[in-house]
Amino acid sequence: MTAGGTTQADYVIVGAGSAGCVLAERLTAAGASVILLEAGPRDLSPLIHVPAGVASLMGHKTYDWNFESEPEPGAGGRAIRLPRGRTLGGTSSTNGMNFVRGMPADFDAWAQAGCAGWGWDDVLPSFKSIEAYAYGDANVRGREGPIAVEPYRTVLPITHRFVAAAREAGFDYLEDLNGDPREGVGYSQMSRRGRFRQSTARTFLAAAKGRPNLRVETGAFVTRLLFEGRRCTGVAYARNGVSMTALAGREVLLSAGAIGSPHLLQVSGVGPAGPLRAAGVDVLADMPGVGRNLSDHYCAPLSYRVRDALTINQMRRWPRLGWELLRYAFAGTGALTFGATSASVFCRSRPQAEHPDLQLMFFPGSFQAANVRAFEDEPGVRVSVSLARPRSRGEVMARSANVAQPPSVSLNYLADPDDLAVLVEGMRIARRIFASPVLARHVAQEVAPGPQAQSDEALAAHVRSTGTTVHHLAGTCAMGVGAGAVVDPRLRLRGFTGLRVADASIMPQVTTGNINAPTIMIGAKAAAIILEDAR
Repeated sequence: MTAGGTTQADYVIVGAGSAGCVLAERLTAAGASVILLEAGPRDLSPLIHVPAGVASLMGHKTYDWNFESEPEPGAGGRAIRLPRGRTLGGTSSTNGMNFVRGMPADFDAWAQAGCAGWGWDDVLPSFKSIEAYAYGDANVRGREGPIAVEPYRTVLPITHRFVAAAREAGFDYLEDLNGDPREGVGYSQMSRRGRFRQSTARTFLAAAKGRPNLRVETGAFVTRLLFEGRRCTGVAYARNGVSMTALAGREVLLSAGAIGSPHLLQVSGVGPAGPLRAAGVDVLADMPGVGRNLSDHYCAPLSYRVRDALTINQMRRWPRLGWELLRYAFAGTGALTFGATSASVFCRSRPQAEHPDLQLMFFPGSFQAANVRAFEDEPGVRVSVSLARPRSRGEVMARSANVAQPPSVSLNYLADPDDLAVLVEGMRIARRIFASPVLARHVAQEVAPGPQAQSDEALAAHVRSTGTTVHHLAGTCAMGVGAGAVVDPRLRLRGFTGLRVADASIMPQVTTGNINAPTIMIGAKAAAIILEDAR
């Protein structure tokens, strides 16, 4: 590798993902100079921008980091694939586009744990500032933000049946899943404008295009954070085989995600001293919390063969697919605009639960058991029963001092027995919805776990053997005031100057539901904090 040059700006942002693009736009809009470094390529593929392309992006050799967990004891000893976006927009360019803010209680719990300024009333203005949503209460929803949020333009009758069945089963109907209240059943909202995905690259970063104070470099793989004593001064990175340096006159902003951010800190010498020394890393600061506190929404499938109902299984086959291509091209509707979930139920696993601890995500299609990315031939639907408030915690840990070697990722799924108990009850709740008359008339057969699985033990075995990630990794650079906290409530790396972390890794605990919207909010709030501190 040859030596290259040195560039400098007020801020160097590592990662042009869900939070990093927001930071770049808002800081440059305020007049600061920014270098934005992204390891992946530009977001040029149509697979990114056509919503239905999401299935092809998971595991993509170019646009996915293709991380994989260690064998998970709680998941039958299986290694779980962990897709993470590797392009401009990060995972906002490759996810299922489900736009869910989380529960106000999530953020109030952060504030009560010592994260001043992160309660619901504090983060609501940032949420409103990022979105343009034409419906709902204007006191709660944003109207003029960069990201268009829309309901599904095409809703299949079987989705309407599911929502009606949930109401028959006793769940309140929510006009707005991101409004107030948020416990009940409602139709999904997507980060989508018309026929196209709304990633942070195509919204925030696009708004900053052409500004002379923004420099965006793709294919820029950051290898190390640079420190002078306890001050972070910049980063070293490689681009096209050339070693480069980017220096920050004010701060380095780390937005590489729940895996990338702690890993880069660790190989730079900041993290748990014992494991880092074992990996051959020279320890700069012993910070036990870096890489710890990893959480995710583990989910297990409940799938049905259906009759007298149109599902995506039929829509993705010829000749019907030809009609769907025409609908998309000329009207911007149909199957190609679908995301990962068309409706959700947020509910409690038991009456004594303080807050909703389950998300039941309905999808009007079903997948082959041997290939979870391939649709079944016969009509089918699926509900993913997701653990919304997991207690189990895992970790991300560097294997070596070479940042190019992926870290060890252990989710530690279902290590806390209560997590498994919640999911088992969630399977029973989902079955109760499908037994409601309005939906039961369409049920031909329960495919998974199958009618033979009735006992707690049988359902638990199904959860362990078939469950997987919902791609909501968070918490590995946790914000807080205690001994295990990595950043303070101003997102500054504790014990250091010149470095902040702003991405899903700073969540003290993962929010209820999909986390892309909260991560974008974190980018917006981080920018406000940074500009306030700079003044």
